[in-house]
Amino acid sequence: MRVRVMTQFPVILLTLISIIQALALELMWGKIVDGDYLWQWDLQAVVGWGSISVTMLGILQVWVLYSTLVLGFTWRPTLRDMLLPFLIGLLEFILVTLIGPEFNALWLYTLAGIFLFGNTVAHITFRRARREVENAAFFLGREPANWRDFIWAFSNIFLLIIFGILYTALRNPDWVALMAIVFANFSLLFQMFTSRRLWKAIVDTED
Repeated sequence: MRVRVMTQFPVILLTLISIIQALALELMWGKIVDGDYLWQWDLQAVVGWGSISVTMLGILQVWVLYSTLVLGFTWRPTLRDMLLPFLIGLLEFILVTLIGPEFNALWLYTLAGIFLFGNTVAHITFRRARREVENAAFFLGREPANWRDFIWAFSNIFLLIIFGILYTALRNPDWVALMAIVFANFSLLFQMFTSRRLWKAIVDTED
């Protein structure tokens, strides 16, 4: 039964993630079609397109994260693995819903939550994957993660929260929203680059 679960679980998980990502993309497309303010080519439109860009990169990063974990590693799934995709889906839907003509600080807090969620899922999965003999070749010579490995992730989360607090405290200046959008895009692009290195390390691993 354990073998059957570990064999069939990746298919179930990727199918579930695919459905959630498709719904998030459909919701975001609706925001673009109905967003008349996006076509006015002013600072408000720039912030709006920047928010859409971040949201798109976030959706892609979640897909890359789960695809890499499922295709690259074997681990014993728990009920938590079946439920967490619904949480990330909820966060993605909130992120898309908060995109509008007026920038909302809650959008930054939701994005910080997605960063926290993604790094937590990756860390928990890596810890369990390390226990499985099928993954021994990848983890050979690699030390377990420590707090220093999460400095970049927690810095991103901290700065997004700071941007949100600053935006509210200064009574919603556009320049703070623009800085936050630029930072978020950069952070997600860097995260994609990190995922690319992880994928390359996986496919280059030899038993």
